[in-house]
Amino acid sequence: MNDVTERKQTLRRRMRADRTALSEIHRQAETTACNQAVITYLKKINATTVASYLAAGSEINLDQVHHYCWQLGQAVYLPRVIGLGTLSWHATKPPLRLVHGAYGISEPDTAHHPPLTLPPDAVVLVPGIAFAADGHRLGQGQGFYDRALAQHRGPAIGIGFSCQRDDDLPREEHDRRLDGVILGGDVMLISP
Repeated sequence: MNDVTERKQTLRRRMRADRTALSEIHRQAETTACNQAVITYLKKINATTVASYLAAGSEINLDQVHHYCWQLGQAVYLPRVIGLGTLSWHATKPPLRLVHGAYGISEPDTAHHPPLTLPPDAVVLVPGIAFAADGHRLGQGQGFYDRALAQHRGPAIGIGFSCQRDDDLPREEHDRRLDGVILGGDVMLISP
């Protein structure tokens, strides 16, 4: 194991523990603030396509953003694990039909939400373990989003709680920099 891999594993353990330790009041306040910040950003750029995620474990839940998009008549693209390090995207509208997927994460039911190509201009809301103000991100370690974002040209925005900020993240060549980060409602947009 190299030094960068070891540093990433140590940071993942610490950040997961910090995120899990948040009080319910703090978690709710930052979840609401984060959802509102995302909605404000989407309005500002007149986004017509959003790709998001379904929260797993102690991740920030973006249901308010999903409902906002659906109220506008827009589909929300949600991911599904289809192989080692590979995601497919599914355009969803209510009623949302989910199945128990890989890693214990809820995923779109393909019988109701078939896979589609992610539109090139989609704003991708990206979960993670840790985020730096310069747009770098530490994920779960399987490379799903690094691979998906390597193919995507639309904006990618990291989403997390304020305790997930670490401006000294270990980095490797394959780690893709995000276009912005929203942590607990605080917005850090990065110029290209």
